[in-house]
Amino acid sequence: MPATSWVLLTVISCTPIASILLAGLENQIPKVQLNQLPAADAILCLGGGVEPSLSEPTGFHLKIGADRLSTALTLAAAGKAPLLILGGGGYPHQGQTFSEADAVRDYLADHVSLNLQLHSIGVCSDTHDEALKVAALMKQRGLKRLLLVTSASHMPRAVATFRKTDVQVIPVPCNYLSSLNHLGDFHWLHWPSYHGFEIFAYWMHEIIGHYVYLWRGWI
Repeated sequence: MPATSWVLLTVISCTPIASILLAGLENQIPKVQLNQLPAADAILCLGGGVEPSLSEPTGFHLKIGADRLSTALTLAAAGKAPLLILGGGGYPHQGQTFSEADAVRDYLADHVSLNLQLHSIGVCSDTHDEALKVAALMKQRGLKRLLLVTSASHMPRAVATFRKTDVQVIPVPCNYLSSLNHLGDFHWLHWPSYHGFEIFAYWMHEIIGHYVYLWRGWI
């Protein structure tokens, strides 16, 4: 058992195996050029890139998925849609729940000049919840086509979830975390690093999430 644990730790921390696994998810949806994307009725930025904060002067803290927000804002600045929809989770604190989407909406409304509407779908429990709320919003407003922005590794599950709710999406994957999708030479062996465990955790999260969503009939 100790030998097995040592081998597992070595493989994850000293080889690109975790990145190879994650790249298998990230590369399922083709990479895009933002200037080549068609116009749509709305841009949707899924949550996961921001954490509301009572300490930060901006009102939020950027997380590892912040590429989602920067990509959505780039699309908005390019005039790809007249509406930016913001998703995200909730953060309980002293009897109050703070919304990721509300924090971003309030900041953008106060500090960034964008020629489009902002809409927060409030606190969502997961991607399926985001899909249901967005589907209802699009039906209410008569919207047809959506630019869907989320992490590349999460995009396959997100696309399947939204299409299950009959929302037509154009995938805009970003936030590539695998070293195979970063600049740098490929090496089979390197010094131990905790980064491999982070990458493996993201891969495992998506694999488990896929089968849970499949079991629940969400995809």
